[in-house]
Parts: sequence; C-alpha cells; structure tokens
Amino acid sequence: MSSTQPGTLLGQRLIVVLLVGVAAMSLFAIQQGVTMGLAMPFGLVALTLLFIKPNIGTLLFIALAYMNAPVLLGRLVGSPQTVAMGVTALLGIPIAAHLVKRRGLVVDYTFLLMLVFLGSLFGSSFLAVDTRVAFAWVTTFLVEGVLLYFLLLNAIRDLRTLRAAIWMLVLVSAFLSSLGLYQEVSGNHHAQFGGLAQRNTEREPDGETPASRRERTTVYVGDRAAGPMNGPNRFAQILIIVLPLAFFRIRDERSGLARLVALGCLLLILVGVFITYSRGTFLALVAMMMVMVALKYIPWWQMVFGGLLLGVIVTLAAPGFMERIDTMRTLPQLLTQRDTVEGHGAIRGRLTEMLAGIHVFMDYPVLGVGPGQYMLFYSQKYMANPEISFREINKGRRAHCLYAELAAETGLVGMCLFLAIVGTVLARLWRLRSSLQRTKPELANLAFALWLGLFGYLTTAVFLQLAYQRYFWLYLALAGAAVQLLENARRELAAQRSPTAI
Repeated sequence: MSSTQPGTLLGQRLIVVLLVGVAAMSLFAIQQGVTMGLAMPFGLVALTLLFIKPNIGTLLFIALAYMNAPVLLGRLVGSPQTVAMGVTALLGIPIAAHLVKRRGLVVDYTFLLMLVFLGSLFGSSFLAVDTRVAFAWVTTFLVEGVLLYFLLLNAIRDLRTLRAAIWMLVLVSAFLSSLGLYQEVSGNHHAQFGGLAQRNTEREPDGETPASRRERTTVYVGDRAAGPMNGPNRFAQILIIVLPLAFFRIRDERSGLARLVALGCLLLILVGVFITYSRGTFLALVAMMMVMVALKYIPWWQMVFGGLLLGVIVTLAAPGFMERIDTMRTLPQLLTQRDTVEGHGAIRGRLTEMLAGIHVFMDYPVLGVGPGQYMLFYSQKYMANPEISFREINKGRRAHCLYAELAAETGLVGMCLFLAIVGTVLARLWRLRSSLQRTKPELANLAFALWLGLFGYLTTAVFLQLAYQRYFWLYLALAGAAVQLLENARRELAAQRSPTAI
C-alpha cells in the first residue's frame, strides 16, 4: 500500500479549501448581483486545477453538494437543473482519469440492491393515486440515490482521496456551523450568507433585542439555525453524522496541527447541532456516545468531561435547549394516558403523524400506496382516526418518521430492500472494523466512524422522513467506497502475513 506524502495531502486540502471558499464568496456575490466578476475567474481556476489534479473534482463536488450549493445557485440563476448537472459533472473528471488508467468501473452489492429497490418503487408506483407524483419521487431516487452512489463509488478509488473526502465533510460542516454561530452571537439572523445559513425570520418575535433573546428560555422558530436547506432538524441531521468523522480525525491524524483543526471543527459542529434545538438529534447524539462508551472508545473520565463540556456549550450557544428537551419528559405517560396527561403540541403532532403512517402500512402491507402518495392522499384521513389522534391536524402532513412513511408508501417489499441496502454497508463496515483493529487500527477507526455516522442517521430517521435524500446517499456512497478500499487493504495485509510458497 503506497504511503501518502504529508505535504502533498496538505497541499490538496489547501487547494480544495481555497476553491470552496471562493465558491462560497461567489454564491454570496451572485446574490448581491455581482455575477460574472467572481464566477468567471473561479471557473477558469477550477478547470485548470481539475485537469491537473482530477481527484479535486471529487472533493469539490462533495463540498458543494453538502453546502446545497447546486440548489442555492440554481435558484439565483434560474436554472437549478443546469447547475446541478454542472456540479455533478465534476465527478466525471476523476472517473474519466481512472478509465484512462484502465481501471474498470466498480459495482458492489449495495448498488445492485439499490437497483432492485428501484424496481420495487416502479411496482409501487403503478398502485398510486397520482402516478406523476410517484414517478417524480422515483426519478429523484434515481438521480440523487442510484446515480450519485455509482458516481462517488467510482470516483473515490484510493485511501488518500477517501481521507480527503472525510476531511472535506468535516470542514464544510464546521463552516456551516460557524455561520449559524455568527448569527447567534451577533443576533443578526437576516445575514444568511446567500442561503448557506437560513433562518425563518418571518416568525421571529417582535420587539426582542439580541440580549433579551439570549436570556429567555422560550425557543421560537426564528431562533433555530436551519442551515443551507432551511430546516433546523434536517440541518442537525447532516451535522450529527459528521461528528464521528471529526472525532476520529482527532485520534488518528499524525500532525498536531491537523488534530487541533479537527478538534476545532468538532466543537463548531457540536455548537451547530445545539443551535438547531433539535430534540431528535440530541437523542441520537446520546445514543452515539453510549455506543462509543460501550465499545471503550471513550473512557469514563472523558465521558464526564464531555458531559460538562456539552453543558457549557448548551448554556452559552443555545439558551432554552434543555427546557425544550424537558418537553419529552411526559412522553411515556402521554402514550398510556393520552386524555389525562398534558403533552407538548409538537410531540402530540409527531405521534399522530407517525401512527397514521403505520396504520396506512397495515392496510397496504405488500407494496404500499406508492411513492409520494402518503401525505397527499392518505395522511389527513388516517390522522383523523380517534384511536391514534393525539392532536387534531386538518391538513396533509408527512409521517415524520422514515420507517413509517417508507413502509406506508413502498410496503414490506420496499422497506426490507431499503434496510438491506443500509444493513449491507453497516455489516461490512463492522466486519472490517473487527478484522483491522489489531493490524491497522487507524483503518478500523475509519470504518467505525462511518458506521457510527450511519447509526446516527438511522436514529434521527425515527423522527424524520426521507427528505433531502441526496445527503443520505452521499454519505452511504462514501461508506460504500470505504468498504471497497478497506477490503483491498485487508486482503493486502493478509497476503503479506501468509507464508510464501517455495
């Protein structure tokens, strides 16, 4: 296995960070009307560097995709599809370079399962009330799931690029969190940096100064950082899955500077999670930490110190967060004594939406009601069922649970295939962690970091449906590429240890 020169890797990181910085400034400049002044120089510099270092295209794609830049730029220039195609084309450069070097295309079991899942979605679509909506959902999965997975799997072909891609996710997540932190500290929620740090300012309370806003405990919608997709819970979700990657960069990087940068990114991402005020993500964070303690990645004293640090971060960055968490205290009693226990309105609504999705699945268990059909045609009717109605909801709502909504729309067939897709990657990462733990602990840690990120996503998915699915498939593709590369590394190590026949 070839070693990576630290200077070369650091140089590539600096180049990509520079490109991402210029891209972010270009996005802000375009919003202000300065279109060609920054866009043209950036395009020329980017093309030149891409042909010199094709793998930079992979890193730049990951950075722009995670910042939701294709959507934000598409809105500004009026052609989202064109911008999305242009950003996706960045992956074509490294793939073409691999083909020129006579490296064949990579297809794994996960990709094949995704194709089978695609077939099941088509089958469910023919049962849909509105087939146009169903086929639109299938098209989204085809582009943001199947195609994205295939392209990234074939673009990331060495461990150096994989590590750089992981660093890119960490740096971008920290960057997005820092924008939300600036809004929080300055009290200027209207500075949204071209859409990279969105806030629902239309629903902010009137007459509150930044100082009074930080002193009170009530959390308004405008107080919740929403990131580049204008959804606080979704923003928290894409941050929480990157936390394990940052944590293990602190452990495994050889350079003291790199470990320090990783620590700074970890703290910024934690702040970003808390200023979203997402209860489901907080529960996922607790679950992830419990797994790490159980597997002895975190000693008890670090757990205590981490708990104290989290308390300080929450107190300073997200006043009112713990009171928001406390609203879940009545959940067990609410489930058993619905009519006599007072519960938080949002929690009552979530329970109603989830149970409605489960009841739809029970009535349409095989192929479901069709992709994209639940909210439009079934949710309102089922939420009105007095047996499951914890709150009166008079409009169509999504199930707010990936498992309930996916089961309702794709049935047992689709649900089993989806779980098989994720389960295959999780199982292979876990086996690689076990087999590499003694011989190559840094590679075992890499496998576990990705495993834990997927675990975090699946935990938050209990409270969130499969929206903005491109983020999930991007992360899964990164994990799939890691499986391929770590399997190769394991085989090489096994070959080196085996006795040579004479």
